[in-house]
Amino acid sequence: VGRSAASASQQQKQRSNSDADDASSIHLAGPSHRGSAGDMLVSDLANLLEETVQLLERLAEVHSTNKKKSIFLINNYDQVLCIFQERRVAGKEVNRFAELLLQQRELFVEEELLQGFSKMIAFVQQTEGQFARSAAGQEKKADVNQAVVEGLVREFATSWKQNIELINRNVLSYFSNFRNGMEILKQVLTQLLLYYTRFQDIIRKVYRGKPPAFSKDLVSTTVILAEIKKYALSI
Repeated sequence: VGRSAASASQQQKQRSNSDADDASSIHLAGPSHRGSAGDMLVSDLANLLEETVQLLERLAEVHSTNKKKSIFLINNYDQVLCIFQERRVAGKEVNRFAELLLQQRELFVEEELLQGFSKMIAFVQQTEGQFARSAAGQEKKADVNQAVVEGLVREFATSWKQNIELINRNVLSYFSNFRNGMEILKQVLTQLLLYYTRFQDIIRKVYRGKPPAFSKDLVSTTVILAEIKKYALSI
């Protein structure tokens, strides 16, 4: 009887150890399985994100101009980010759309400024390029046409206020999110001020110590900034 009891006890102990081993195996396998499913989910979400981006880009192509494409993408990227913010989403998905929004804002800024200041912007970019190449010895000293400069100075002096007012109306009508629109307006007007400052720098370089007669028509950047503040409340 004693041997039978001992044998039964030993068998029960072996079964208990076996059950414990099985439980341990299941426990160890669990996280690995969940990790695999998690990886698949992350991969699916990443694919969904890229598919969404590509869909928006395809839909943007329906619009006829680069400016309209940017407006469409800005509104949609901003809407996605607003939803992320409401749902407290954080991570690379948010960063991805934030980067796309920033890129499209920069493109829109340049497109919007071309509407009223295209000649001055083209002059600044071309002349700065000539200065850079001349400094590098790639071409002779930059030659600036005084009549062209004078025309640009007077054109800006007579139209800059009206063009800023037009920019303000455009931006506020293009973007459904007021906060987003105000940030873009600030960006557009700040870029305009930078372009005009660069334009004045070119004039100073060309006419060192001998300001031309049309210099009196140059608009002070302080005056421009004061006007900008009337529209861009956050500046």
